[in-house]
Amino acid sequence: MLVDRGNLTRFSSLRLASPGAATALQMGDRRSPFRGRGVEFADYRPYDPGDDVRLVDWNVYLRLGLAVVRQFNEERSLAMKLCVDTSESMAFGEPRKADHAAQLAAALALVALTHRDPVGLCFYGGERRLSQTKASNLDGLAEILHVLERVEPGGRGDAHADIVRQLGQGRSDRLVLITDLLLEDDARDAMLRLIAVSSRHPVVLHVLSEDELRPDFSDVAKIVDAETGEEFVIRDDAAARRDYQRGLEAWLSGIEQRCRGLGIRYVPAFTRTPVPELFNDQLRRARVVEHAFGGA
Repeated sequence: MLVDRGNLTRFSSLRLASPGAATALQMGDRRSPFRGRGVEFADYRPYDPGDDVRLVDWNVYLRLGLAVVRQFNEERSLAMKLCVDTSESMAFGEPRKADHAAQLAAALALVALTHRDPVGLCFYGGERRLSQTKASNLDGLAEILHVLERVEPGGRGDAHADIVRQLGQGRSDRLVLITDLLLEDDARDAMLRLIAVSSRHPVVLHVLSEDELRPDFSDVAKIVDAETGEEFVIRDDAAARRDYQRGLEAWLSGIEQRCRGLGIRYVPAFTRTPVPELFNDQLRRARVVEHAFGGA
């Protein structure tokens, strides 16, 4: 897949939005549910032998005769998982959906790693098992880009099983699925339910090409599904175009409603829209990213 490395500098002013508490093991600058060392006071607890006496609130002790220890909210990093679709259908379009997905993944990794939010990258949906990688700071970005650039879409694997195998048991703070969602209805719904329970704040970036949104039926006798091989005969291009657009709108609306019902942020990420525009418009409005230093 192709990644425009020079274009990545345009995302350096952004960071991942944090709709909830961060739970990564790595220390960071985001509020977490864990108590320990930090700058924000959380609560008191009774003093236990061996506690650091510097944490004892001596004012409380002098007033009430109680030895209590101050607790603070620890600051942690926001852990993000990126799952990129590598099924055969991602090779379609100009630019290819796979290359658009790779650029989205690379930009999200840069945004996260710039602020020391750890990133895990994995692939699913293709016939071959592909390597996964992770990074905890900008030193690891080169490996993420290298892995993205040596992956190619192909075949049709078991998307659900791939994701189960690579996500493991824990829940990530943020899981981003980058995909065209071209699966049978039952398989797609099972995958959406899986990511809904695998992350506290799941996101779907729905990648479709301009040729899928507005196909030209004027010189086409039939359409062949790239993944299933199913053929559809075209008899009247005007009627086919109307039927296709109605079906497409209903399909997209149904997916968006299903994602909303499962608590998944759904963001259209069509290849006709440049990645910087997607980040500064749709992804900001969806609270996936935000300006690192405030501002609109």
